[in-house]
Amino acid sequence: MIDHEFGSIGMLEFELLRSFVAVADCGGFHRAAERLNLTQSTISQQVKRLELETKRPLFRRTTRSVALTDDGEMLLGDARRLLQLEEAARHRLSAPRLSGAVRLGVVEEVAGGSLPSALGRFAMLHASVKLEVQIGVSAELIEQLNKGRLDVVFAKRPLGTSRGRLVWREPMVWAAADAFDLVPGAVLPLALYRERSVSREAALAALNDSELTWEIIYTSPSLTGVRAAALAGLAITPLPASAVIAGLRILGSQEGLPRLPDLEFAIYEKARPEKAAAALAAALLALGQSPARPTI
Repeated sequence: MIDHEFGSIGMLEFELLRSFVAVADCGGFHRAAERLNLTQSTISQQVKRLELETKRPLFRRTTRSVALTDDGEMLLGDARRLLQLEEAARHRLSAPRLSGAVRLGVVEEVAGGSLPSALGRFAMLHASVKLEVQIGVSAELIEQLNKGRLDVVFAKRPLGTSRGRLVWREPMVWAAADAFDLVPGAVLPLALYRERSVSREAALAALNDSELTWEIIYTSPSLTGVRAAALAGLAITPLPASAVIAGLRILGSQEGLPRLPDLEFAIYEKARPEKAAAALAAALLALGQSPARPTI
């Protein structure tokens, strides 16, 4: 029951709220449809139904963008809380008694934040399931999954592919220390992941399409490593926007740097997952609807 700015509104269907939150998070109907595995027309119809029930426009739509109205902003927080309560109640009442072990692979970008608490909730619901977590680079983790050494992988989706279930999408940006001096015409120093990283390949592709001269001076197998190099003022590095921390600033077209593509984070499973692995994948997909995404 939502009973403040919107007047007296009965129990809104959770499917409508789920679509509303997905559009707000993804910034559009097409991306929301990808996240929820629904058609774009279904998402649009559900949002229209919600607007009819609330008697308020929830989005401002143009040919290029979708943005929340003031009423939409107010509803968003309530919608998130209702969905979280619904999910918790549904899990408590219907969670199957699962057992066995699930081997989870995650990239470092999603290994912090709300991920540990999500795994903790899963462990409380399924006390007989043993979780084994491995942190690595997307390509290596997906390869381990393909070889049967992992059951579920939460990783960056390789550019140009559609495999996996999209959890969220966010901008990738060039980051450098606050005091880093980008000299026009000078060789651009780079700190990158080692080979086979989605971020590395995207950054190099963007640079190869530019007229800049660059040099890789620092490599690391981890986000912590490349970010430390940037913080030390040694180089610039491509990061998810959510991974830009104090001491770093974002560089862009004003500094002559090429635009980077968005990063997509997705869940990968085996073709025929065990019940415990499927349950964990479903729990991780729900993180995409959380206001605190599990990025560092």
